Amino acid sequence: MLSKGIPHDKSGDYEEQSEPNNPISAVEYLPIVEAGMPDPEQSASLVPIVEETAEKVVPSERRHIVKSATLVMLGNLGSSIMGMVRQIVVAALGSSIAGPFTSAISPAQTFNDLLINGSINGALIPTFNDYAASEKREELRRVVFTIVNLVLIIMSVAAIIFLFIAPWFVATIQVPGYTAQEKVLTTQFARIIFFSLLALGPFAVLQAALFARKEFGWPAVATASYHVGIILGAIVGGLLGARYNGYLGLAIGVIIGAFGEIALLLPGMRNQHIRYMFVLDLKHPALRRILKLYAPVAFSFLVSTFFIFLDQRLASLTPGDGAANYAAMRFATTLIQFPGGLVATALSVAVLPTMAEHVRAGDSERFKGTLLLGLRLGLLLMIPAAAGLIVLRLPIVMLLFQHHKYTFQNSLLTAIALQNYAYQLPFIAIDQLLLSAFYARKNTITPVIVGAVSYAGYLAVALPFWQTIGMPALAFANTVQNSLHPIILLVLLRMAIGPIRIRETIPVLLKILAATTVMVVVAWGAQVLLAHIALFSLSHLLGQVLTVIVAGSLATIVYIGGVLLLRVEEVRLVKGAILAKLGRR
Repeated sequence: MLSKGIPHDKSGDYEEQSEPNNPISAVEYLPIVEAGMPDPEQSASLVPIVEETAEKVVPSERRHIVKSATLVMLGNLGSSIMGMVRQIVVAALGSSIAGPFTSAISPAQTFNDLLINGSINGALIPTFNDYAASEKREELRRVVFTIVNLVLIIMSVAAIIFLFIAPWFVATIQVPGYTAQEKVLTTQFARIIFFSLLALGPFAVLQAALFARKEFGWPAVATASYHVGIILGAIVGGLLGARYNGYLGLAIGVIIGAFGEIALLLPGMRNQHIRYMFVLDLKHPALRRILKLYAPVAFSFLVSTFFIFLDQRLASLTPGDGAANYAAMRFATTLIQFPGGLVATALSVAVLPTMAEHVRAGDSERFKGTLLLGLRLGLLLMIPAAAGLIVLRLPIVMLLFQHHKYTFQNSLLTAIALQNYAYQLPFIAIDQLLLSAFYARKNTITPVIVGAVSYAGYLAVALPFWQTIGMPALAFANTVQNSLHPIILLVLLRMAIGPIRIRETIPVLLKILAATTVMVVVAWGAQVLLAHIALFSLSHLLGQVLTVIVAGSLATIVYIGGVLLLRVEEVRLVKGAILAKLGRR
């Protein structure tokens, strides 16, 4: 189930600003971000922001936002690829292992999101940003490591408690539809994985501190470690074999990967002079501020937690093989989170610090201009991404996941889930940007209320149809939920700050839709034609590779050509940012 906020798998995930100090973030001090990004430490490279107009985002600021988002996207690309490789490796073990493993990750991930990860955008970054100036660096250290130490204590106690309640929780609450053997395996995995919170919790806090200092590079790189650990665990487990309980290597790999994330943050922490401090200042005013900001978000995550486990419970009970259905949903979610992490999260992280600055300055017009720029960029990238995943869903799924014990039937299930999830991609981009807009205004209550309301969309589809339509109904229910959320947020934001000039995006939107329509026709036509050629048959790996490459390349070329022909300005901004990152400009 795709939930609000930074994608956890990371996706990755899933934000930025400060002084110059990092070569990567110095991609010109026109700013950048993500759920893990680089930091700038180069004064000479700073490009001042021009204050020519209060009507729009100034050119230098626009370039800064685009470059920041591009940096985050490029930095997260490696993590997203590793996350995909991780899921391919897990899928190859078959649904009898993949289902329990993906289910077992959920309790630890959900608890981490509830306690700390969910507070990154809404509470930690806005509060840390108040201490981001160089002269307040020691105060920032004190606040950051007070929270780190407190989180360590809480996570340690929670991991011990979960050791005892895991069998009951898994069998009764989480996956009652699994077989007895699958429940035992899920419990074994979950008990081990829960100890990864001793690293994941502190990582979230340190990541937020680096984001506040606009250090985005190392956090983006660090998230790849989580996936690498699981891959290594799977490889070692495969060598040990079932006789030595080698499958538990997957869970041990989660722990190794989590601590690897912390290790990869160390260079960024050194860049920002954020050294460990043994402190527990529970009376610091920043903690009260964080709790005040996060209280409504925490409530939202409590509600979200209920629906996450409801979704898993229903999936385990859907017609057919419950573990196979849930594994299909998880692998489809990974494919959705790939563009979600690269685009939606990157843009939201990139614009959050800039919008927060405009709010502090009382400059509502530049706030709106920054938001609109983010919306246009998000739609430019996410609409074709959704269309591409839908039209090429089966060859993509077969190529990525249909190996070893993952069968063609498993691929069909995953392709169906992917189609029903993919419709929400453009809405996810809009949603992440609107959440950043509310967080920049230090309003965390409204998104919480809207989040609770939007779950009605999930229930309206899931409850009547999970027993008849089955797993596809659960995937589509999630799409309805995540599509309602940004629509309602947009209406409420307009009521709060006045006209947002959304009509200005309509011409761009129409051009994007026109180019996407042609792209879909070309991709579909290419598949139909290629299916008559034995070399491109989906029954063998080479055919899957060639179909995805040829049809996907044609579709991409047609779309890029279409938006260029229609003169979509944002394309040039993205192109310029990528060329600058590659050192060609």
